Amino acid sequence: MPIRRHFCLPRAAALLGWLVLAGGAAWAESEVASFAPGGVAFVEKHCVSCHGKEKQKAGLALHAVRDEVALLRARKQWREVLKMVEAGDMPPDDKPQPTAGERAAFVASVKAVFSAATSAPPDPGRTTVRRLNRTEYNNTIRDLLNVDFKPAADFPSDEVGFGFDNIADVLSVSPVLMERYLDAAERIAEEAIPLSVAPPPKRTMAGKYCEPASATVPQDRFRPINAARKEAILSGPLNTPVRFAEKGEYWVRAKLYAEGPANVPVRVALLAAGPKIAQPSPAAELAKLDGVALGAVTPCRILKTAEITARDEKRAQVVELKITGTPAIDRIALAAFKPPAGQEAPTLRVEFLETEGPLDTRTPSNKALMTFTSDQPEREQVREVLTKFVGRAWRRPGTEEEIGRLCAMVDYAVGHNEGWAGGLRRAITAVLASPKFIFRLEPDAQPENPGPHPLDEFQLATRLAYFLWSSTPDDTLLRLAWDKKLTANLDGQVRRMLKDPRSTALVDNFALQWLQLGHLAEHSADRKTFGKWEPKLAGTMLEETRRFCAEILRDDRSVLDLLDADFTWVDRRLAELYGLKVPGGIDKGEWKRVSLAGTARGGLLTQASVLTVTSNPTRTSPVKRGKWVLEQLLGNPPPPPPPGTPSLDDAQRKELTGTFREKLEQHRADPKCAGCHAKMDAFGFALENFDGIGQWRDRDETGAPVDASGQLGTGRKLNGVADVRALFRDRKEEFTRCLTEKLLIYALGRGLDYYDEPTLDRIQTALVRDDYKFSTLLTEIVKSDPFRLRRGKAQQMPEATATQ
Repeated sequence: MPIRRHFCLPRAAALLGWLVLAGGAAWAESEVASFAPGGVAFVEKHCVSCHGKEKQKAGLALHAVRDEVALLRARKQWREVLKMVEAGDMPPDDKPQPTAGERAAFVASVKAVFSAATSAPPDPGRTTVRRLNRTEYNNTIRDLLNVDFKPAADFPSDEVGFGFDNIADVLSVSPVLMERYLDAAERIAEEAIPLSVAPPPKRTMAGKYCEPASATVPQDRFRPINAARKEAILSGPLNTPVRFAEKGEYWVRAKLYAEGPANVPVRVALLAAGPKIAQPSPAAELAKLDGVALGAVTPCRILKTAEITARDEKRAQVVELKITGTPAIDRIALAAFKPPAGQEAPTLRVEFLETEGPLDTRTPSNKALMTFTSDQPEREQVREVLTKFVGRAWRRPGTEEEIGRLCAMVDYAVGHNEGWAGGLRRAITAVLASPKFIFRLEPDAQPENPGPHPLDEFQLATRLAYFLWSSTPDDTLLRLAWDKKLTANLDGQVRRMLKDPRSTALVDNFALQWLQLGHLAEHSADRKTFGKWEPKLAGTMLEETRRFCAEILRDDRSVLDLLDADFTWVDRRLAELYGLKVPGGIDKGEWKRVSLAGTARGGLLTQASVLTVTSNPTRTSPVKRGKWVLEQLLGNPPPPPPPGTPSLDDAQRKELTGTFREKLEQHRADPKCAGCHAKMDAFGFALENFDGIGQWRDRDETGAPVDASGQLGTGRKLNGVADVRALFRDRKEEFTRCLTEKLLIYALGRGLDYYDEPTLDRIQTALVRDDYKFSTLLTEIVKSDPFRLRRGKAQQMPEATATQ
């Protein structure tokens, strides 16, 4: 799908004004620092014969740059052009040369345009309404209502722009999607507001089935136990396994009576047992209990003691206690205390041991939603619930009018015999089906302000949360926004949010899309060619990259470690693929962090996920791998191939003969193809020691020795992956700028334009200052002008539209 890019024609005129003010070198007799007409004339005279419409040597086309805006949009390319012109490398020696004055004037005019744009007032870029994509929708519902189901699973797939599925321009709303939104809102409301509450579950274990167990246990309704007996099944204590949810409230109870004289006291204890139980009763207290099976429930904690006065089953007594459950409790037990000296141990008759709970059987979503002041009238409770929910769901406080309309909806339902629960369902459905939930709306609080100005604090909280968590702002962010303190605390909030488990969204939703690993799920390698391939391996490959990137993020390592780290994560299957011997071995299903020191591997480029997704099913693809390096790591994608260019694998290309490499060399002989292939093929060739699923090899699919050598268009030679890593160390600024561009696109939900260049420059400077720490990259983006600001009225010009 084509990506729409917008440019502002009046803005170009405004830019020319800035150029006039900025001054600088002029063309011949002109005093205005502009690119046209002098720059255009220079390009037409000295450049377009090799880099024009008909011929694009090295994949470089300069003929389309006719004005300042076009020049700024191509700034990255033109930086390289300037270097070549200044150094005298362009035009080449066999072409007519400009005079020294012409060369200097051309360079000065281009630099003046760049300088004027950099010193111009900040332009945060256009604000396009963004809807929640499927991932953001699911995460938002999860965090709003504490429920882990995925209502967006039935939504149509999100379109992708600039490599990501959160780009505003492509997140359209179809009639089908609108229907799915309504269905999802109703299902979520039903989950959050059940019309009836289930009674607490009971688990009753009859005494005859309690432990200690045996085929010889008496089958009486009331099981007898007497601590004086030597057999565990007759001596006790009795116990039964339980499972408690964390923080839930439960009743623990036993029903029993004692045999013997009524005037002889009989004391018992209810026990909670488990190997990791908190605050176990001291040994001195447990020593007062009786029964040869006491060791089976130690360690334990005495929950309650009671005197049993009942002496027959008609008057059987219930001993019970309400407790807060904990997973550390895995058994409950009933034990008798030792009788006083000289007295016989009593015989207890136990009907059952029982647990009841959790007592609050509401769904997690209902608990998250239904928080209110209990001593208010019901209608005020409804208003309180809706006010809180709207503030979280719409990511800003609801107005009195908005809350009033929702309350009126509840009143209507109550008046039509649907009850408060039915009314709340209607209101919650309306909140979740509203554009105020589905879209991230950013109305301008200062519409008459002519210059760039800050977003309001709630809009900033929303941008921050969806950037780092792909989810809604939490209470901390909303509270800071309410107090107008978020902008002043951005550094601290970024640090806090990166420590939260939700920050893994940056790995799942940014990193994996940046690396184009979504295609891995569809990849199918040929088993005959790659014997270790199986479909499950794709998931394993993806998990390695996910864990690797998560560690870089979690430990705030240098972003350069993405390229050259000396560790990775492997499971048993991946360790075997890589030929790694892991100390201590790896159990099935286990993942281990392993050192790659002394191996050819290191960083993303040698991970099986990347190597596989850039290969064909039956062979490696140096072209795909080289193109991936240029696009995803260096930010210098080659132009698309000329129309009608056939594939190397096209069976109709009878003119290509020999090995794949020889065929590629023949293909590159075509001048239309040579430039781009010179930029990318060497990277792919240098990775040829890794086969189509990322396994090391010395011979290719045909059995021929691997040739991992190549030469870039610059003349630099590469021979193997070690040379590629060395090149990245030399060109780390290109990688970090590429990563910054990708992350800024993801954060803003739009493509970048020439007015974003100053922001990129500032972030690059901060990265170098802070040793390329990942947190610096994220924090600088969050504090940047395009992230925090919006255009002023004078910048909101009618926009022309171009298609890329």
